[in-house]
Amino acid sequence: MRRKTQSYQSFIFRQKIVPYLFLLPNLLIFSIFIILPALIGIYYSFTDMSLFTFGSPDWVGFANYKEMFADADFLAAMWNTIKLVIVTVPLMFVASLLIATLIVQPIKAKGFFRAIYYWPVMISAIVVGIIWQWILAGDFGLFNTTLKALGLNPMETFINPDFAWWSVVFAILWSRAGYYMIIFVAALLSIPESLYEAAEVDGATKVQKFLFVTYPSLRAARLMVFILVTMEIFKTYPLVVTLTGGGPFDATTFTVQYIYETAFQEYHVGLASAMSVVMLLIVTIFTAFNFFMSRRGENK
Repeated sequence: MRRKTQSYQSFIFRQKIVPYLFLLPNLLIFSIFIILPALIGIYYSFTDMSLFTFGSPDWVGFANYKEMFADADFLAAMWNTIKLVIVTVPLMFVASLLIATLIVQPIKAKGFFRAIYYWPVMISAIVVGIIWQWILAGDFGLFNTTLKALGLNPMETFINPDFAWWSVVFAILWSRAGYYMIIFVAALLSIPESLYEAAEVDGATKVQKFLFVTYPSLRAARLMVFILVTMEIFKTYPLVVTLTGGGPFDATTFTVQYIYETAFQEYHVGLASAMSVVMLLIVTIFTAFNFFMSRRGENK
């Protein structure tokens, strides 16, 4: 009886306690570097904290939030960010899914093309910005230099707000589509071949196979990509700073850059914390919307 009790206790320990012991290091890291700073940031958003505050900052309530929503420059940066998310997320989704669909086809040198599409992912965001700055810059850029050599008039690149904004979109797509391509490739390869065989028996075309077999089978991957891309676009900063610097006329000044400048150039940490809290709420809303649309698609 005693052996059975010890064996049962050992079983309970292995099933209930051991998994949490393996998770403990990650939980500690997540708590120390994510949860704790977030809570501190929320607290600072209600204070007059600055980089030169010594001791406990003074409590100011919602004064930072009132100042933030009265700041036209912050609202413009937030709108630029939301617009970037609305445009870039669908484009990233379509581009990565299209590349993944082509990659899984029975073609020669498949591994080579996968490496080529994935290669930009391994480049630092700062280096990506420098590369495209070198290509697109107005006076010395490779693009305009080529146009001049062909006898054509050079284009207004980073002087034009619309061109600068779309150059950011293109640079993000070029540098990150390969990462999400890998997610879709893994999902595509996990689809049972029997589903396609059944569709062929029913006389389905390639387009019908994609619409009624492939796309519905990618539900989990689609949700993951939408959420990851949304979060990444909201956090866009190093690439933009090195590519456009936020200009021209603040056309490419996004929220993270504005928060950084408020905290470390104007030294107003409390106000920057309030901006970060609002940004967190907006990201949460976008993420919840993606979950809702995914659930709605499952129930249909």
